[in-house]
Amino acid sequence: MIKKNNDNYPANNNLSIKNGNQSELTPLPAKQRLFLSIIDKLTAFSMIWVSMVLMYGVICMYTNAMGQDEFYRFIFFLQSPLAVIINVIALLLALFHSINWFRLIAKVVFKQTTHKRGQVYLLIIGLCVVTLLLSYCLLLSIIK
Repeated sequence: MIKKNNDNYPANNNLSIKNGNQSELTPLPAKQRLFLSIIDKLTAFSMIWVSMVLMYGVICMYTNAMGQDEFYRFIFFLQSPLAVIINVIALLLALFHSINWFRLIAKVVFKQTTHKRGQVYLLIIGLCVVTLLLSYCLLLSIIK
């Protein structure tokens, strides 16, 4: 059986060793990757929150034909400090998710190691610029 180098299960030689003792079991980059992985998993919950808020808004707009009380309840709900904080967290998680996907797209497109890092960063920045331009055009179309 051929032994393959698996990055998912690193060997113990990556541990930081001070004075012959193993002072830390996992190095800092592994902790960072774990933290970012947990944050990436939380993006689904933020998208569920945004979907529920949008659904509540649509229901309030539908019942607005009967009276304006429901729509004003929705507006007051959005102005509450807890809703503002949760919406800001959801926005930050959505931004993190899009940046993470742009980084993964660059890894898939430039799978060979012959490409320079500048090309990878250029693709990521290009995707971010296209996303910002489309968002700006969509915002302008909604405001008009």
